[in-house]
Amino acid sequence: MLSLTREEALRLHRQMWTDMQKALGDCPSHEERKRFKERWCREHTPEALPRANCYLCEYIKQIDAGNCNDSCPIDWGYFICMYGKVDYRYSPISDILALPERKEAP
Repeated sequence: MLSLTREEALRLHRQMWTDMQKALGDCPSHEERKRFKERWCREHTPEALPRANCYLCEYIKQIDAGNCNDSCPIDWGYFICMYGKVDYRYSPISDILALPERKEAP
C-alpha cells in the first residue's frame, strides 16, 4: 500500500502533470493522459500504484474521506475533477496546474 501525506500527494500530483505537459504539450488527448499517468506512476512509485493513477485519489482513500467532493486536496472549482470547468480528462494541463489547494477543514 502506498502511504502518502497530503503534502506528498500534492507534490506528486503537480510533478506528474508538469512532466506530462513537458512530454505531451498542454492539450494531450484523454487516452494520452491515461497512458502517461500509468507509466509515470509505475516509474515513480513502483512499490504500489495509486488509485486511478492519481495521488490525490489515493490520499483521499487513505484518510477514509469517502468521496472527493470535499476532501480532494485540490479545489477543482466544482463537484469533482470531472464535469466542471476544469476536467482532468480534457482541460489544458496549464489550467490543471493553476488550480489552488483546497483549504483543510479545521
